[in-house]
Amino acid sequence: MNSRAKCELIEKLRNYVYRYGVELSNEKLQTVGTSLDEVRREFPRMEDLVSSILARERVCFEEIFDEYDFNGWNAIDIMLLVGNEIYERFFHLSPSVTFKLAEPFPRLFEEHLAARSNFIYEKIKINIEKGMGQGMYRNDISSEMVARMYIAKLNDIHDNRIYPPEGFNFATIFNHLIDDVIKTITNEEGWKYYKQRKQFYTVLNFNR
Repeated sequence: MNSRAKCELIEKLRNYVYRYGVELSNEKLQTVGTSLDEVRREFPRMEDLVSSILARERVCFEEIFDEYDFNGWNAIDIMLLVGNEIYERFFHLSPSVTFKLAEPFPRLFEEHLAARSNFIYEKIKINIEKGMGQGMYRNDISSEMVARMYIAKLNDIHDNRIYPPEGFNFATIFNHLIDDVIKTITNEEGWKYYKQRKQFYTVLNFNR
């Protein structure tokens, strides 16, 4: 199976886990366009399948940064654009799937969170330093501390004790997360700019 076909299979399996959980049934697999034979051929162990689903989620997140050249952008606009893209792609990034994988595969889940957190930490740290240099963020904050705070809030989204998936929409929770972080780090000028620019992104379906 070539790489494109394998990515398509992983997407089907992600959809399967979202709908049915981790117990594989040939009948149910056929509803998402695959079969038990095909799955076992590509993923001999269940751990291989789970690792691939989690890795694909990280790739979908990282693609947002790969697709845009943020050089010269305002730091607040970067945060808003990333938030908008996460909304647009929220099924591929939604923790509703990883909720179902965390309990039966805790080690893989923790490794996934650690890898994702490391990537996000570096991106947020760069954004904070950029915003401080542009005069939009407070100059008395620590980029390391804010990056860790952002990651902690993002990881809370994965905790179904805090946000039961049947009662909370990922995009809405993430939107509030961005608001809270921006309000904490901006100075008066930056907060005013954020509110103005958020209205613009709302028109572009940031909060559909």
